[in-house]
Amino acid sequence: MSSASALITSLEDIAKNPKLDHYDEQLCKEIHQKLDKEAKEQDMSYTERFEMAKKNLFTHSKWAEIFPAGVAQCLKEYWKERSSSAPLDPRFPNSNQTKRCWVNYVDYHRCMDVKQDEKICGYFKHLYKDLCPHSWVERWDEELEKGVFPGINN
Repeated sequence: MSSASALITSLEDIAKNPKLDHYDEQLCKEIHQKLDKEAKEQDMSYTERFEMAKKNLFTHSKWAEIFPAGVAQCLKEYWKERSSSAPLDPRFPNSNQTKRCWVNYVDYHRCMDVKQDEKICGYFKHLYKDLCPHSWVERWDEELEKGVFPGINN
């Protein structure tokens, strides 16, 4: 069973409730929590969840046929939130995201040094790939290989 199918199967009890034709903020919160819990139980990486969200956002009309209108709206909201790149980080309030790019690149490599698990550290990788120019990442990767990258002390 695909990840999306498993996540949606976890909502079958909700789909059968006819009172859910209207948007309910509390219900949406519960749906989001339930879907996040299911994704965690399936041991999905951040990247896998991001890709699944992008795919499901484009097929929203399919979910609108399966679920009542209120639940379909919640699902669309969920997929949209999960497919957005580089969510707001209050540590970097300015439009210049250079430092945020750098911090996420360094955080990814520090995380990999400590945890050595792509599923755990993938969030930082996703962010730096979204925020950093490719030429910078290439240069930093070369510096890391040579042992002269200034952001991480070995």
